[in-house]
Amino acid sequence: MPHLTQPSDKILGMPPFMADFLMGGVSAAVSKTAAAPIERVKLLIQNQDEMIKAGRLDRRYNDIGECFKRTMADEGFVSLWRGNTANVIRYFPTQALNFAFRDKFKKCLAM
Repeated sequence: MPHLTQPSDKILGMPPFMADFLMGGVSAAVSKTAAAPIERVKLLIQNQDEMIKAGRLDRRYNDIGECFKRTMADEGFVSLWRGNTANVIRYFPTQALNFAFRDKFKKCLAM
């Protein structure tokens, strides 16, 4: 008879694999969302020459602080998270699966 998950084996009312999957994915989403403003400013600074050529930017940023200030003034505070949804959608399954399979791989390699 196959082993069935016992109620005591559950985490937050879910099988351990599902709980690990969700915890890994949610932690990835939180970390990407927390770092999104820094990532956005980095991309703006990297692409500022192309943005000037395209007429979307009038002058170069002097430093990171000025980039933050100008972006918030021109586009609003929430614009610092522009593109974050795509980043989270890309990163969530990767980290969720890594975290969920971590214990399974440890058990296989320990044999």
